Amino acid sequence: MATIDSAWFYQMLADKGSSLRDMARFMGLDPSAVSRMLNGERKMSADEQDDVAAFLGINLELVAAHRRGQVYGFEESKQEAYDPAPDAAPVKMFTKDDIIYKDGKRWMETADGTLVELHPAYGCMAGTITVMPGVDLTAPMDWDEEWGEKLYNE
Repeated sequence: MATIDSAWFYQMLADKGSSLRDMARFMGLDPSAVSRMLNGERKMSADEQDDVAAFLGINLELVAAHRRGQVYGFEESKQEAYDPAPDAAPVKMFTKDDIIYKDGKRWMETADGTLVELHPAYGCMAGTITVMPGVDLTAPMDWDEEWGEKLYNE
């Protein structure tokens, strides 16, 4: 009947340390009805989907995706989680002080000592944009400003 991802729901119950009976009690349903629902023998209603998300303490969209058996992107169980490697040593960034001028060209020295010629476009935009002190370009836009209203509503 349905292509529900049963293994995922049972894994979520195990991770929470709960049983199918605990979920059935929370939802006010018979345990056999919840078992048939999670095994795909009967459809999960929208209200039941909401209750499952509330009981498991997870995002409703995630429950809906596994209910349909269609899970894509970062929530896919086969995909490894992103590891930013916070313990890794910081990488030395290349700055304009590291440029070597030789034979009318610009070069940079790699870690092993070899010279690599810089692309002619390197630095062509330097000085074209000035960000004033105290301005956070990542901050949300202030909708009380006139230009914000004009930008999105005109």
